[in-house]
Amino acid sequence: MRGVELKLNNIIDNIYYEVVRLRKNIDEIDIYGYLKSRKKPSRKRLYQRGALILAADHTARMNTEVGNNPYALLNRKELLSRIVRLLMTEYVDGVLVIPDVLDEILIANYILKERFGISLIDDKFIIASINRGGLKGSVFELDDKVTAYTPEDVKRLGLDATKVLLQLDKDNYYTSNTLTYITEVARKTLDLDIPLFIEVFPVKRVNNEYKFTGDPYELASAINVAAALGYSSVNKLLKVPYVHDFKIVAESTTLSIYLLGGGSGKAKDFVHQLNEAMNAGDNVVGAIIGRNILFPIDINPIEAVKLIKNSM
Repeated sequence: MRGVELKLNNIIDNIYYEVVRLRKNIDEIDIYGYLKSRKKPSRKRLYQRGALILAADHTARMNTEVGNNPYALLNRKELLSRIVRLLMTEYVDGVLVIPDVLDEILIANYILKERFGISLIDDKFIIASINRGGLKGSVFELDDKVTAYTPEDVKRLGLDATKVLLQLDKDNYYTSNTLTYITEVARKTLDLDIPLFIEVFPVKRVNNEYKFTGDPYELASAINVAAALGYSSVNKLLKVPYVHDFKIVAESTTLSIYLLGGGSGKAKDFVHQLNEAMNAGDNVVGAIIGRNILFPIDINPIEAVKLIKNSM
C-alpha cells in the first residue's frame, strides 16, 4: 500500500510531464468521454450551504499574481499538480475552468483513472468561465468579450454551470459593451437550462489599474444590475468579493451568493471573511476560491481547503 501511495505521489508531482507526453498523442485518447460518463453532482448542491469550488480560470485574462509575486500562476507545472491534488480531496466540490486547464485536468484524469482507478471529476462541479477577453491591465479591460466557452459549448460538453465576470465602472463606456455580452449569455443559459454565476465588481481606475471600490452599497447596487440581466433570474448565482458590513450585500438580493477569494494568498484571513459573510445572510452559501488555496502563504493547500470547508 505504501508503495502505491509513493507511486501516486510521484505521478502527481510530475503530472505536468505526463500531460505534455500524452498531448503528443491526444487524438488517441478520448478525454471528453470521461465528461459524458462521469458521475455528475446534483445541481441542488450549488444552492445549498457548504460548496467549495476551486477557481482555476485566472491565467486566461493575465491575472497571475499571488500576494507579492506577480507571476505565481505562470508556472503550469506547479499549478497543475496543485489543482490535481486539491481535486482529489473530499473538501473541494468542483472547479472553475478555462479550456486549456480543463483539457489538462481531463488528461490527468485519464492517467489517474487508468493507473490507479482515481477520478478527478466524478461528483465534482465543472463550471465554465466564459468571458476572458478583458485582459487585466489592458486599455480594453472592461470590454470583456466572450473568448472561452459559449453556453452552447457547455451544453455540448456536458459541463455543469457557467460563469461570467462583470466589472462595473459607470465612467467607462466599455462597461455597457460587457453588459450586452453578459445579457446575451444570460438569455442563452436560460434557454439551455444552465446555471450562471455572475462575478460582480464595482471598480474604479486607480494608477492605471482597475480596483474594487470596497463599498458595500456600490457592491449591492452592482448585484442588482447583474440579477436583472436577461429574462429571468432563476438560473443565476452570484460570486462577489468580501466587504465590511456584508449584511448590506446579503440583504440586497434573494439570489445565492458565493464569496470569492481574491489574491492575498492568506487562507486563514479568508476563513474569517467567509464566516462573517455567511453569518450575514442565509443566501450566502459557499465559496469560489483560487489563489488563496492554490498558493496559500500561511498553510499548505490541503490544510487550507480543509480549514475553509470545515468553517462552513
